Amino acid sequence: MIKAGISLVQAAKYLQVEQSTLYIALQKGEIPTSRRNGRTIVTQGALLDYQARKRILL
Repeated sequence: MIKAGISLVQAAKYLQVEQSTLYIALQKGEIPTSRRNGRTIVTQGALLDYQARKRILL
């Protein structure tokens, strides 16, 4: 798992979803985040886990 975090804008692009869709998933606690230097970041591993869970549901 990659430890480096990416911004929420980058995360939305990575998942190929609108930023609003990403924010809803974050609010629901479906994707864990952390704060670094005052910025909210997501690890690529968290995004991969989220993608895997969503594929199972589809």
